[in-house]
Amino acid sequence: MDEIIQSYKSRLAGWKLQNLTGQTLGDLSQKFYPDGTANAIYGLTVVAFIEPESALHKKIRDFQHRIKTALESAGVGHVFSMLKPLSLHMTLCDIVAGSAPLEPAKLLDIVETGRRLFPKLGMDSKLSCQLTGLGVDMSLVLLAEFATDASLKQCLSLENQLKQGFRVDERSFLGHVSLAYFVQLPGIQLDRIKQTLAPFTEEALGDFSFNKISLCHFSDMNTYTPLISFDLLDRSFDDHLKPL
Repeated sequence: MDEIIQSYKSRLAGWKLQNLTGQTLGDLSQKFYPDGTANAIYGLTVVAFIEPESALHKKIRDFQHRIKTALESAGVGHVFSMLKPLSLHMTLCDIVAGSAPLEPAKLLDIVETGRRLFPKLGMDSKLSCQLTGLGVDMSLVLLAEFATDASLKQCLSLENQLKQGFRVDERSFLGHVSLAYFVQLPGIQLDRIKQTLAPFTEEALGDFSFNKISLCHFSDMNTYTPLISFDLLDRSFDDHLKPL
């Protein structure tokens, strides 16, 4: 098996619920306060949004609600903060993030890079993966698996083009859709949490196919604003900012 493909599948397996321990969870993310309130964090990222009016978006909202209800019924709902479903997305390339707002000149420079880069990208077909069930890192996520190695390589090729274009080398792509974050360490409640979440790990939500990508600004993990969007198939451009 191709080394790149094997690496992706190994990393994906590492996010399976059965591998979660107090040690693998590590430190809590600084993206949320212990009461579940989103902390301010500012940055830019390239994502594929799940269309709000789509059947998949509805399935994910229902899935997230059932998880929330199950955790609350088990007395461990306070350990998590559920993300607002309005901005459900899959991250393709992280660009920059920090605790202070971006300087306008830097933000606009990155947007201009996106304007030049996106038209150079293109695909012969939609990118497609399967959202196959719940995974866990410092967040609860839907894991993305690819039906063929070719489809995964297509997505990894897009990631590589984005990283080269924006001159970044943040975390490697691991397809997922975030649903909630740990905001408190589970401690002795870890086993109860794993038992509660276990029924959701093999619940496939279906195919996520996309051909539109967006360069987004975020101010916390619930607030993503598209700045420019590009359709990889018909090569149409949605520019939400006035050109410089």
